[in-house]
Amino acid sequence: MKFQLLTSLALSSVLDSSSASNVRLLKGEDYYDAVDDTQAVFVKFSEPGCAACEESAPVWEELATAFADNQNIVIAETVCDGENEACLDNNVESYPSYQHGDLLGVMTKYYGPMDLESLEKFTSEHVRLRCSIAEEHWCNDEELLLITQIRKMSSEEIEEQIELMNEAEEAEYDAAEQKVETAESLLEDAEDKLQNAEGGDERKAAEEEHKDAQKAVADAEAEFDILMDKQEPLELELMEEIAMESES
Repeated sequence: MKFQLLTSLALSSVLDSSSASNVRLLKGEDYYDAVDDTQAVFVKFSEPGCAACEESAPVWEELATAFADNQNIVIAETVCDGENEACLDNNVESYPSYQHGDLLGVMTKYYGPMDLESLEKFTSEHVRLRCSIAEEHWCNDEELLLITQIRKMSSEEIEEQIELMNEAEEAEYDAAEQKVETAESLLEDAEDKLQNAEGGDERKAAEEEHKDAQKAVADAEAEFDILMDKQEPLELELMEEIAMESES
């Protein structure tokens, strides 16, 4: 009887261990605190009652198991239950959806194949954080060479280059903002013409001009949004890190 009890307990322990998931569950209230900021993450966004989410669960678990010993990459899942603000923050519109990158920074949507081999290859090659001085293990050979070149520069050269690159960025933002303002001004003029058009060919021409002006505004705003979402040039970030490093 004692032997049977011990055997039963051992079997139960094995079953419990095998049923434990390697997928990191990111709950809505602690979504942004559940992963170390030095780790890259591959997140599955699911929804309660989603059949496709359940169907993809086994391969997602296999992927998590394959990277369970990797301290730099986290395979995770979060449930979009209507109260999970992370789903809104990441513009999740369908389920399941997959994103990878920096949980506290830039996340990129994944649209690739969902077989294990493809997922493992993609995760190994693309699920990573941005190269930085503090986390050089995320840097490729080309980026490491850039760091070496920057370190050979004097403090004065680095500061001068940082200033030039910041000025170039500001000029780019100013130009994009001016483009939006110009397009909005043209739209206002087009709306006035359309409102005052008496009919016939005059109204038809005003309608066409108004339509073109609306498109110009939409295009200018889209370009501005893309620019606002764009990361700083890596070279600038690295120089800023090295400059701070030398100051401390």
